[in-house]
Amino acid sequence: MKRTVFVALALCLGFTSFAANDNASVSATTNSENQKEVSAISENADVEASSFGEDEYVTVRRFSAITEIGTSVNAGKPYFNIYQVVGMRVNPYFFIGQGAGIQVHNKKDYQIQALVDMRAYVLDKKVTPMFGLQMGINRSTQLSSPESKNLNDIQFALNAGSGILIKARENASFTINGGYNLIMDKDNKQHGGFVKIGYVF
Repeated sequence: MKRTVFVALALCLGFTSFAANDNASVSATTNSENQKEVSAISENADVEASSFGEDEYVTVRRFSAITEIGTSVNAGKPYFNIYQVVGMRVNPYFFIGQGAGIQVHNKKDYQIQALVDMRAYVLDKKVTPMFGLQMGINRSTQLSSPESKNLNDIQFALNAGSGILIKARENASFTINGGYNLIMDKDNKQHGGFVKIGYVF
């Protein structure tokens, strides 16, 4: 009787041990397969993220600067002007920035301008038409003409024009543009025009 109980106990323990080992083996195999699936999913996710990043890089915003020189005529006076703007190229078709410029007539008549500068480009090509609008403050030392009274020292300034942009390389271009300018205070206004060439980088 004792021997029978002993044999039964030994068989029971053997089957229990075998079942435990078998479950451990199955569990290890399952875990290994799960890890491979997770790794594959992760790699696919990385590829998709990388591809998404590449698409985003094409349309990424970037800082840009424009330097222009030219001439303008206001109140019958020709001015030589230098203008610098720094801003953001939102996409290939739109730029917005903050500009500052100085205009000089006969080495004694000065205008200093601070303008918000917006530019739109029609095409994303080597040569594209462009449209520009600048608005802000003009500070002048003397601005008068026979047709109008003196304006106040500080005036509202507006430039509106069009031209072309020519790409020299990916991040460097040249511009030629011209148009209409207006300087006014609450009582008087004076009209004029401008022509400029510029370098964009």
